[in-house]
Amino acid sequence: MPKSEQILADLQDVYPRLSPQLRRAAHYLIDRPDEIAFTSIRQLADRADVQPATMVRLAQALGFDGYEALREPFRDALRSQPAGFGQRARKLLARTSRRRKGRALAQLANEMVAADRDNLSLSLEAIGSDELADAANVLANARRIYVVGQRSLFPAAFYVHYACSMFREDMILMDGNGGTFADRLRGISSEDAMLVFSFEPYSRGAVEAAEFAAARGAAIVAVTDSLVSPLSSLTRHMLLVGTDTPALFKSVVPVLSIAQVLVAQILAQGGQSALTSVAESEHQLETFGAYWTEADRVTVPDVDDGDTPGVREDAASFDHAKDRRGS
Repeated sequence: MPKSEQILADLQDVYPRLSPQLRRAAHYLIDRPDEIAFTSIRQLADRADVQPATMVRLAQALGFDGYEALREPFRDALRSQPAGFGQRARKLLARTSRRRKGRALAQLANEMVAADRDNLSLSLEAIGSDELADAANVLANARRIYVVGQRSLFPAAFYVHYACSMFREDMILMDGNGGTFADRLRGISSEDAMLVFSFEPYSRGAVEAAEFAAARGAAIVAVTDSLVSPLSSLTRHMLLVGTDTPALFKSVVPVLSIAQVLVAQILAQGGQSALTSVAESEHQLETFGAYWTEADRVTVPDVDDGDTPGVREDAASFDHAKDRRGS
């Protein structure tokens, strides 16, 4: 067992015998072990609502000289382990198993929502409205827009393609149906743009598509998670978004929000012509009956109305069903 996990196990063992203040500190560390590695003792104590000295006493109760000695195994664990799906899944299960299941899941939900709020706020602040507008301008003025997003980020790519197709006929979704992913890139040139979504672990297809497009002069707009993303050297506009979450997969909430903003700005730059196209698209969908309307609602007649054809049979069936249930 890694030393960091042994510390957490020891905390659980001594927890019932700790003083109320030490118990509060231990409770926080058990629930949030990832914060131990790189959070200062003062910050951690403040979050746990205890004094820094309490954290020191807790470390000493576990046999360490002080808080720094307790923290080092958690730093080592983060340095030595890749942040893969397996590790994230183990952490998620470990967190929920250390507490009552219902309470743990409720806490997890609250933390996920809070993380998404922070991710979205920090992402929009880091990108800036000017950079978003410039990226949208590049896309709006392209002859064709190629949209790439694989695996968990395909919904973002699909949304952009679906929404923009309401007012543009030059959208190309790189969905790879029938093994034709590479085929869709034929003819891409400097007149075109590519919007690519990719987070670590980066999908090879998304990166290679961006490399192919960039080599042919297409403008690349990348929504990604790091300044050292493999897309960073290819892009004309790189929109960095936060993805931190206590869940298994990285958060897609910020990227979907950025996708919505880009669509809105591309539409705005299309002016009246784009609005006319949206109206025509809506009419075409209505012609095909694509959406449910009130006219589709099934009206069930009162079962008391014995004169209405079919009602007596429905009532009899209802009574038969009740008899079978013994009611």
